[in-house]
Amino acid sequence: MNKLTIVMYHYVRPIIGSKFPGIKGLELDGFKRQLDYLTENFTIVNTEEVVNGIRKGAKLPNNACWLTFDDGYKDHYKFVLPELLKRNLHGAFFPPRVAIEDDVVLDVNSIHHILSCCSNIDELVSKLNEHCLSAGVSNKKISLFYEDLAVANRFDNANTMYVKRMLQHALPEELRSSITENLFQEFVGLSIEDFSQELYMSIDEVQNLAKSGMYVGSHGSRHYWLDKISPNEQEKDINESLTFIEKIGAATKDWVMCYPYGAYNNATLTLLQKYQASAALTTEVGIANLTNDNPFELPRLDTNDFPQ
Repeated sequence: MNKLTIVMYHYVRPIIGSKFPGIKGLELDGFKRQLDYLTENFTIVNTEEVVNGIRKGAKLPNNACWLTFDDGYKDHYKFVLPELLKRNLHGAFFPPRVAIEDDVVLDVNSIHHILSCCSNIDELVSKLNEHCLSAGVSNKKISLFYEDLAVANRFDNANTMYVKRMLQHALPEELRSSITENLFQEFVGLSIEDFSQELYMSIDEVQNLAKSGMYVGSHGSRHYWLDKISPNEQEKDINESLTFIEKIGAATKDWVMCYPYGAYNNATLTLLQKYQASAALTTEVGIANLTNDNPFELPRLDTNDFPQ
């Protein structure tokens, strides 16, 4: 069996003493220690090896491990890339187009930083509900939302999950964007354009990432929950993402998809076949098996699943 441990990273930076000490991310020193651990206990493989394992049945080395980095953060260029190059390691990076090109902040990142600046989650839930009521959402509907969405997972408590899911997909797009913007200004207090430039890589930095030998793949164009938009909208999003990858000089042959939020449906799988993707990464927890797994449904482990 061709087993592959795929590790998923997001924020990697010096966090203690930073502007956002409450952000849930990986301390840079912890990342360095984790790389040491992974290189001692696994064989770090590159994306070409993974694709060959899928397309050609090529055998991966024992304890194969693939490092993946989501969302296109400047952290990845400023802190991650130097550590990988220092160790002669390969990483696969998945930036969403809109974050790199359009000086916007993804809803997911606005929400993370709202949460990081909020000292009382109950207060944030109350403010969110007040915004909903002001927009005409009934108390009954809010209660139903809470009952459905306030479910803790292995990283977040119930109230945190309620805030995330309400602002990520439960509310209509225009309303959730408006509420997110209001809460961002209230709790974070930075301009969107300045914060975007601070948070994400520039086009030049993504190009340099690819030139340095790292893989750059698709994380969609607009970081949508793909299972919540129509097949036509999904196809447009995928096309925009592939155009962006070509623009920055990365390869689109045997390209790899990393699903935003880990969300996809049968329409997504059909489109990946149509556009000749080689693989796709989920947020399902597990060790991938390239012999038996659907290559468009590969599970990953989180950085928090390993020593830091």
